[in-house]
Amino acid sequence: MYKQMVTKVIDIQFENEKIQKLKTDKGSKRAILYKCLSPSVEVGADVVVNVTATDLQLGTGGWDIVREVIPVKNWSDEAVQGHIMKLRYTPIQHSVMAIESQESEYHHLFTKSFTLKGSPVWLAELHSMVPLFYFVSQEIKSGSRCCVIFDDQAGLALAMSDQLRALHQQGRFHSITVGQAFGGEFEAVTIASALQFAKNTLEADFIVISVGPGVVGTGTRFGFSGMIMSHWSHTISALEGVPIWIPRLSFADSRQRHSGLSHHTLTPLCQFTFKEAVLPIPYLEEKNRQKLMEQLESYRPYHVEHQIHFSLEDYVTEMVTHALKRARLPIQTMGRKYEDDPLFFCAVAEAIRVGLLTTG
Repeated sequence: MYKQMVTKVIDIQFENEKIQKLKTDKGSKRAILYKCLSPSVEVGADVVVNVTATDLQLGTGGWDIVREVIPVKNWSDEAVQGHIMKLRYTPIQHSVMAIESQESEYHHLFTKSFTLKGSPVWLAELHSMVPLFYFVSQEIKSGSRCCVIFDDQAGLALAMSDQLRALHQQGRFHSITVGQAFGGEFEAVTIASALQFAKNTLEADFIVISVGPGVVGTGTRFGFSGMIMSHWSHTISALEGVPIWIPRLSFADSRQRHSGLSHHTLTPLCQFTFKEAVLPIPYLEEKNRQKLMEQLESYRPYHVEHQIHFSLEDYVTEMVTHALKRARLPIQTMGRKYEDDPLFFCAVAEAIRVGLLTTG
């Protein structure tokens, strides 16, 4: 299904070098325009917007997406000199300057051998984990440099994220978009290249692999975006790094498959990951701890014995509450705040803490 309509721009609510957020007179009555895909507009312009997701009431944040500006005119972003195409063979394919590309100033760096040499790399299934990770990392190591690598299993256009726009203003936060995802501070072709760049060139103290907003789930065992985490984990292991899985934990989620330790963590880690990884679990009350142990046991035999760390003390609650105060925007997950679902937030912080202890 594809659905579009013509609508008029009646206000420009936000604009930076990458996007415009428009108020329109039809559809969802608000739309995002990506400047790498179409020319910017002024109030009164007519635009064609893709309303497929908003018409289906899906979780796109309620925004229509500008497909083209009327009248159609010749237009190009000539500032981009790269030749690597993103969104290939679609009507909105466009070129970017990938860090590995022959014309890139960084190309020569990728001719050298590379290893992560025991360095931790964190895996974050949900976009909501990213800002929390950054602010907790600053609590643990003030002034540290954090790089998040964004894979293409969820939202492709990074510029749509309000949280990421705020994080990029921090100065110590960097982003790399990989595969078909685009709009990061740097573009890369593969996860491995992005890891090499984050470690050697950006000299990041903390490296995370995650996704943009809008992950997919179908209520089935294998049909969800987070299955890609096993691939991330294997890439880190192949480069001699240590994959630290941030568990998706909650006792506030009413869905059985996400109660306790979500199957979005259990399935890719226990069934599809063939090299040892680290899974930190924050402090839990005894009955909740027992439930997680039963969930983990239900997936045996694993292909490999992972390092599963159950914390016997609460080391992170105070750290999380301080980190949330640092954030410029409220941090929520699935519409829940820290007060609604503290375990989810503590799981992120515990993963950072244990990851550093394990590899330190």
